Amino acid sequence: MRGNIFDIKRYAIHDGPGIRTTVFLKGCNLHCRWCHNPESQSLEPSRMWQIHRLGEKEFREEKMVGYCITAEELWTELRKDQVFFEESAGGVTFSGGEPLLQPGFLLEMLKRCRAAHFRTCVDTAGAVNIGGLEEICRYTDLFLYDIKTAEPDTFRTFIGEGYENVWDNLKRIVQHGAQVLIRIPVIPGVNDSLVALSAIVGRLKTIPALHRIELLPYHRTGADKYRRLGREYGMGETASLTETGITGIKEYFRENGYEVL
Repeated sequence: MRGNIFDIKRYAIHDGPGIRTTVFLKGCNLHCRWCHNPESQSLEPSRMWQIHRLGEKEFREEKMVGYCITAEELWTELRKDQVFFEESAGGVTFSGGEPLLQPGFLLEMLKRCRAAHFRTCVDTAGAVNIGGLEEICRYTDLFLYDIKTAEPDTFRTFIGEGYENVWDNLKRIVQHGAQVLIRIPVIPGVNDSLVALSAIVGRLKTIPALHRIELLPYHRTGADKYRRLGREYGMGETASLTETGITGIKEYFRENGYEVL
């Protein structure tokens, strides 16, 4: 069993409870304009410039991002962090890209984690047509589920195809009894208006089991990566959001009965 990944991040504290090791799987069927990991979008290795600076001089070195790894090789890496998982109630998070695009490899790693009592998270946007989702649910302790918009036209314009898959898969996950944390990236001019927020709340209300939300302020981390990939950044000069900038949005969700992390 082999999978394609592009990074393993140790000591992660924002990808689920406790101290975690996050495995970034390569490949994504979406093309969010604000994507902060554009090197993840292609399933194949991507050419990316590594930029080094010495004084006022800039030196470029081309490198390949992404590689194939066996389940056994990845498992060897994950087991190195067992002590941190045990002491912090942490575990392993599978992110991307879109991890559900490699369901067989993902499931194999989830099963290994469960057998070793490693807690697992799957960070997904859910915009895929997948037949084995229920099996993945059985071995996943928590889904970090991205909801970017509840407006179909906005989804197609800024994100891509798969809008209905997002909501269908979310319902399937909840019906299976899996734990879900909804994560909403707050994007200026895309989903930060009262109309856009009201649409999200309205759609979430159709799934009463959902009650926890995490808001992720838009940032420009991806802009430099696009430049290094030789691609244009789709958000132009849109400024990053500060925590203060989403205070009112947090309150809006709280008023609608959601716990906001």
